Amino acid sequence: MVIINESFSDDLELLEKIEHKEFESREMLDLKVNVEELINDSKINEIISYAKIKKNIEFELPHQKDGALKILRDLNGTALLADEVGLGKTITAGIVLKECIERNLIKNALILTPPSLVDQWVAELKTKFELDFKIIENEEDWSSTKFAIASIDRVKNQNRETKQFKHKKAHEITWDLLMVDEAHKLKDRATTRWEFVDKIPKKRFLILTATPFQNDLLELYNLLHLLKRGHLGTIKEFKKRFLNRGNKRHPLNPRELKTKLDEVMIRRRRDETIVKYMKRIPKIVAVELTPEEKEAYDSMCDLLKTKYFKANGNEMNGRLIIFAILPKITSSSRSAIESLTNIANGEKYHGKTRALAAKILEKYKNLKVDSKINKLVEIVKEIYTRDKDSKILIYTRHPTTLRYIVDTLKPFNLKIVEFLGGLDREEKTKRISEFKESADILISTDTGAEGLNFQFCNNLINYDLPWNPMSVEQRIGRLDRIGQKKDMNIYSLATKDTMEEHVVDLIINKMCCIGMVIGELPIILFNLGLDGKSKLGTSKIEEILMNNFINSKNNLNKFARGVDKIAKMIEEGIAEYNDSKIENEELLKNINQTSKSQGGIN
Repeated sequence: MVIINESFSDDLELLEKIEHKEFESREMLDLKVNVEELINDSKINEIISYAKIKKNIEFELPHQKDGALKILRDLNGTALLADEVGLGKTITAGIVLKECIERNLIKNALILTPPSLVDQWVAELKTKFELDFKIIENEEDWSSTKFAIASIDRVKNQNRETKQFKHKKAHEITWDLLMVDEAHKLKDRATTRWEFVDKIPKKRFLILTATPFQNDLLELYNLLHLLKRGHLGTIKEFKKRFLNRGNKRHPLNPRELKTKLDEVMIRRRRDETIVKYMKRIPKIVAVELTPEEKEAYDSMCDLLKTKYFKANGNEMNGRLIIFAILPKITSSSRSAIESLTNIANGEKYHGKTRALAAKILEKYKNLKVDSKINKLVEIVKEIYTRDKDSKILIYTRHPTTLRYIVDTLKPFNLKIVEFLGGLDREEKTKRISEFKESADILISTDTGAEGLNFQFCNNLINYDLPWNPMSVEQRIGRLDRIGQKKDMNIYSLATKDTMEEHVVDLIINKMCCIGMVIGELPIILFNLGLDGKSKLGTSKIEEILMNNFINSKNNLNKFARGVDKIAKMIEEGIAEYNDSKIENEELLKNINQTSKSQGGIN
């Protein structure tokens, strides 16, 4: 057995010992030097990777880097990151991840997120941290993926008969770092979600949630018990030491509980940082159709709902029609003409369907007024009358409509940048710079929306609107970012007395522009179980709206009642989420204040 008596904490002392040959052997010296190197390597006093990623992060926020350093230096990479929504927990977590990789602390990592945030995480890690994470699509992906990201709702599913997890291979790998985003759904130990995460072998564990507690302190216990076994003792010990039976939200011994929380949790409020978010000002602009336009529009909806058949006479799937055809036809008159032409000339359609499409096509071609494009021109003029230096971001779902808008606005001597999917990275960068430095308007399709940061613009026009609220949130998120200095005007065109009017009101007024900050809508939809995808690949809200459209049979009042049901569900979800925010703040404030009055640790 080798016993090391010498201390190597002082480099000068080490050099003196070498000079005077005070070691028993060369092997002993090598061993002691290696031990000292390991000790020094384990000390993390700065974020060495930050210089590499700084160029990719537009705004340097001290709390993000400081939080990452504390997680690694003080908490050994295992922590509950509970910053308020809007402070960039994803960035803080990304810095932790990048630093671990740069220091060779980890060889693999797994990130579990809500379904709607998977793609966003992949994009953020690629663009900001230059990290490539693979999305887990099936069970075989686990064995070939070192840096993995997965929808927690997808991988937690169990076989109904065996009760085994379908993605049990995740439990056969020891992960150097596990991250779980929006982990507030892990507060109940009696769920398959909690059990799935608990079974994952991990060396470091980072949990992200702005609301770690809601109705009962036991929720906080369950979350921290998952994070760090035994940190709050057994459930029996926790109840005895901290649970006030008469009040589940105000703990006994708050001083001690605060000390225990400080050992595993980081939480910063917005008023403790330099982050400031501006208001979203929704402006739904009604488009009144002429009698001729309304007749063409109604005929088109009737065609899609009741007279849409294959060449063999079989009726086509109504949901597929709505998902694939309806958005194109309602996007713009030019897009409608293009789609109706394809139907009228398409051999896969029944003769009667083609003939009806041809008749409706003639109605569109004979229209002398395009009320929707005229309304867009009015909005653009109004913005530039108010502020001649304004910049405007216009979104549409379809390239045909994009080109139509460009053609319409060209005569007004405006410099316009087009932004579509398929552009390479260099071309994207060029067009973004052009918009920022010299152009007046950027017109983009949704496929070009990801990863764009336009804090320098505060006017957004939704020429047409997706039925997926997360897609709309992503559009607004291009403007509503850290660094935005003005309130944002969110214009959304809605054709009066059509289903579009009700959908726009639902998504804009009741979901995306109701005083929330960026990042809160995904949490609310996640809590409601509405952020996943349907079998058709659409969002669950889109699917509900599609079913309403089909079942309404052209009865607008019936469709409106269906939309109202969704609105009520969302309102209840928002209220529950807001209650949760208040309860978290009250709990943590009471713990802090009481512990201070008792002479606790600040």
